[in-house]
Amino acid sequence: MKLILKIFKKILVFALMIVVLLLVAINIPFNFYAKKVTTEDYSNWMYETLSTDQFVIDIAMPGAHDAFTNKIHYGSNIDFASASGIQTGIPGALIKGFSVKQSKTQVSDVTALLKHGVRYFDIRLTYNDREAEWYTSHTYFSEPFANILDSIVEFLAENPGEFLILDIQHVNGIEYDDQVQFDSLSQMMTDSGIFDYAYEEGFLPLNEVTYGDVTDNKTKSGAIIISKFVVATNQFWNYGDSVRSSWANTDSVTSLYEHLNNETQLILNGEALTGNQIPDYIGTDSLNAFRVMQAVLTMQMTGEGILEGITSWSLLTKARNLNPELISQPEFLEWLSAMPIVMVDYADSNYRSFNDNLMTLIIDFNESIVI
Repeated sequence: MKLILKIFKKILVFALMIVVLLLVAINIPFNFYAKKVTTEDYSNWMYETLSTDQFVIDIAMPGAHDAFTNKIHYGSNIDFASASGIQTGIPGALIKGFSVKQSKTQVSDVTALLKHGVRYFDIRLTYNDREAEWYTSHTYFSEPFANILDSIVEFLAENPGEFLILDIQHVNGIEYDDQVQFDSLSQMMTDSGIFDYAYEEGFLPLNEVTYGDVTDNKTKSGAIIISKFVVATNQFWNYGDSVRSSWANTDSVTSLYEHLNNETQLILNGEALTGNQIPDYIGTDSLNAFRVMQAVLTMQMTGEGILEGITSWSLLTKARNLNPELISQPEFLEWLSAMPIVMVDYADSNYRSFNDNLMTLIIDFNESIVI
């Protein structure tokens, strides 16, 4: 009997050691590779390559998914408005390193992303009560949105002929008919000066707006700002009628490619409607709006999905490997014709020359458009 108890204790100690080692391993918050970005400067690629007659909805461009999460780290405060239950409390503390790796999707700040050619920004915001200001977030708080807008305004001032799409995709913890919350966000954006560059809704239907309209024939820079607020002013374009963005919600590369093939056919056949990210919203033909290629892999909250998330390490690692494969697929140019905004995690990775190769594809594609 004593021998059995002794063996049982050894097994229990061994099992506990395995659990501890696993927790330590999954909580290492950093990636084991060096950040690699291009040495090319794409700050003026629109000015240098686009025709003023090109319609903005058909212009191909790189996009950043969860664009401003680069400041998320192990010490970041949790955003309860966007975090799931398992990421809070004691369970959240036990897996925080792992959770951080599944929340951080970009490695560069907005200035670097702009320099590396990114022109579409998928934005997630939460009002940080502790700091009393709007923050970018994705499970954890990243940085004040006002700081990002200051950098964007500086870039727009220095680079006439460029235009950006700022898609305020999610504002966590609020209702979109909340006038007080909208006024708070709008005032902060007013103070930043970003509205001085905004091409407002109401002058022309979106499908008639040209690159020349937004940039005053390349003499200034411009921004199209999109949100889901129903109380918004004309400085904000209505998301429901302006964007088609379909999410594969998968951690399988094969399933992602199948989704992009299906989405391409729906769009080109005129069957895909805008506003598909808004429950019960009936939009318009997406061929008259911005169309986003959501080329991202996402951890699934299942036993198998969590195991895959652990073994693939992080969303950044997934994207680093996926991105060059994505643009080498034989169907990529067909996907691009249907969904000109190529939105990815780690948007300016130049691993296997992704950033440079994507910019070449995008510039060639835009120059081939028949106006």
